[in-house]
Amino acid sequence: WTKEKSFSEFEKLVSSCQKAIAKIEKKTGIKPSEIFLGVGAEILRGKSSTFCYQRENPQQKIDLAELRNLVQRAQWRAYDQLRKLFSQETGLPEHEARLANAYIVDIKVDNEHIPNPVGFEGKTICLTIFNNYTSRENLEMFFRLSAELELDLRGINSQPYALFYGLEVGNLKEDVLIIDIGGRVTDIVLVKNRGEVIDIKTFNLGGYLFTKTLSEFLEVDLDDAEVIKNKYSKGEIGLAAKQKLDKLFASNIDFWFNGIKIVLKEFYESYGRSPKTILLCGGGSVLPGMSEALKKGGFKTRIVSAQEITRINNKTKLQNIGSLALASLACESTESNEFYPILKRAMRLIQS
Repeated sequence: WTKEKSFSEFEKLVSSCQKAIAKIEKKTGIKPSEIFLGVGAEILRGKSSTFCYQRENPQQKIDLAELRNLVQRAQWRAYDQLRKLFSQETGLPEHEARLANAYIVDIKVDNEHIPNPVGFEGKTICLTIFNNYTSRENLEMFFRLSAELELDLRGINSQPYALFYGLEVGNLKEDVLIIDIGGRVTDIVLVKNRGEVIDIKTFNLGGYLFTKTLSEFLEVDLDDAEVIKNKYSKGEIGLAAKQKLDKLFASNIDFWFNGIKIVLKEFYESYGRSPKTILLCGGGSVLPGMSEALKKGGFKTRIVSAQEITRINNKTKLQNIGSLALASLACESTESNEFYPILKRAMRLIQS
């Protein structure tokens, strides 16, 4: 959350982004004018909040003015909750908390899911809003990054929410967990009741631990160890070598799975029983022992594929689920989302 912890290598980040953008320009012949930032959950947290209101006149049709008022009231209540949560998580004062963006995930009128309640009648209206939040200092850094790159900042989002959106998990009838195993962190997204509950936890352990273990065991540098690890994940090594690596990685997998169990215990304490269906993604998900550990733990587990991100037409060979999910979210037209101006206005009023 602090500058030293999150952006200790800011200039290196800028340089890496500049190199990546240069490669894209060379490959596509297109010079970008905007940037959409995907940020890890250890920096940009996210949580959904549901608020229900009893209408004084149930027979009166809901209009845009009433909806605008309800959204603003819900956002004030959500912000009040998130500021307290932010302070508990970080030790920073509540006034340092900032909302980065917000989405209306679900609307119910008298317990019926309704995409747009304008024109409907009813006694009870419930709004579920997902908010990404971070520290004031981090948010300023995001704007500084876009300025350094000389690109307009189109948006900021956490990769876990992008996965929820890109994989269209809100359309599933069953509750699920999305586990994204990155290089140094693992993000776990709990989705219940089609998005009425979206909560994100993270812990600092990912595929890099396996690379480091292999590097030390074979006495090779990290780049060579990464190559060997990838071959192992793809089944491109001999049986004897595979068995040795299975044994070598066993303690790492146990350590990682213990992290999963700690997070699931936190979810249980907040929401009750966790889902038994897991969607697995991220570079570390292809390590054979990861999905096996989850299956042995009683979970129905599958590794998601790039073809499941259907909101965009992927004409490339890109298979990175997280990047594709972020791209699908970035391509969402804010102009076609009638709730976007309402949420944007509410966030501006809250944080002014």
